[in-house]
Amino acid sequence: MNSRHFLSVAAIGALSVFSQAALAEGSVKITSPANGATLDAMGENRLVYDVAPGPRGDHVHVYVDDKEVGILRKLKGSYLLESLASGKHNICVKVVNKAHVPIGVGQCVNVTVN
Repeated sequence: MNSRHFLSVAAIGALSVFSQAALAEGSVKITSPANGATLDAMGENRLVYDVAPGPRGDHVHVYVDDKEVGILRKLKGSYLLESLASGKHNICVKVVNKAHVPIGVGQCVNVTVN
């Protein structure tokens, strides 16, 4: 086995271990809006997400500027971001336990609304 082939096999193995660890801990992926996006204040702005809650997670909450605005019961889908005022906002999706306490798994994006 040459060294290039060995490194490729090692890299694939490392990615496999990493992805299994991420699933064990849970993960959140916000696919829209993108970080740094500019949203239309008069438009229908949707948050698109995909969540693997991990063993400690139960469901998902949505936060805008550190204020809870919604509870998501589906692990993949979209959520209508209602009445975002003009200005800069931080939008987060966080996995929570049955007591609605964040478990440390989440993702946030910063957007500007015009």
